[in-house]
Amino acid sequence: MSYRVKRIFLFVFVIGFLSAGCSQNKTDVACDDCNQQNMLQQTIDKQNQWKTLNREVVTYYGQSNFDKATELGKKALQYAEQSFPKDHPYTATSLNNLAEVYRVKGDYRSAEPLYKKALKIREKVLGKDHIDVGLTLNNIAALYYQKSKFDLAEKNYLQSLKILENKLGDNSPQLEATLINLAELYKQQRAYQNAEKFLKRVLFIQDKSKGQENPLYAKTINDLATVYFLQGKYSESEPLFKETLSILETSLGKDNPEIVVVLENIAEVYKKLGEEQKAEEFTQRANNIRLSNQPNVKGV
Repeated sequence: MSYRVKRIFLFVFVIGFLSAGCSQNKTDVACDDCNQQNMLQQTIDKQNQWKTLNREVVTYYGQSNFDKATELGKKALQYAEQSFPKDHPYTATSLNNLAEVYRVKGDYRSAEPLYKKALKIREKVLGKDHIDVGLTLNNIAALYYQKSKFDLAEKNYLQSLKILENKLGDNSPQLEATLINLAELYKQQRAYQNAEKFLKRVLFIQDKSKGQENPLYAKTINDLATVYFLQGKYSESEPLFKETLSILETSLGKDNPEIVVVLENIAEVYKKLGEEQKAEEFTQRANNIRLSNQPNVKGV
């Protein structure tokens, strides 16, 4: 049963700027207004150029084309540093996004100083309790998790969670990623009660925001079942794994490769309970789906 850190990649929401045309006028006041509007238009043009670069970074990141995302991320950062005042929020976003690309590439040495610089700017310009500070702390925590620096990961995740809770409330969907990351961290540390606590919070949020038929809700149910399984609570994990299976069969189809791991989880539960015949039934079904979907499904 594998664990994966969910990451947050900061998207920049484009703000629409409206500017009136500048007509020629003989008065000094009108000329001053015209100069101001010209300066404003230049600023808007720079902002739009940076946003275009940043959107391209996000696009290539989403396509897992990390080399191209790195190239454009560097370009966006350089443009922000040259076009905007020192410690501008756009510079912080470029730093964060380039760091995120490095992190998913496994280049942690390059990612860490960029994250920290982004955090410093955001704390200075936006305040230490701003949502963007919380999201940056989540990304830094994910970096430490991947470097197996679990104490630092926990510290930053908890700090991120506190900020997001204070700003958004305890049940905001924007808390979901940090809560999942904390749960996975605690599973890694075998602090199963803590993992269980955070997963139950995630389920509550997902129930309200996505509904119980959503595949993401099903995956969280699967994670909670895994926590019970790892504690030897096999009778408690069985109905949760089956609930996961039911949701995924309905939403994805009974032969979808995504359900293979759930079938194998159920088989493992039955093995632990000494019900070998049931275990074999679920194992065989998993194998049949795997064979019918090759090479889409790999062994777990």
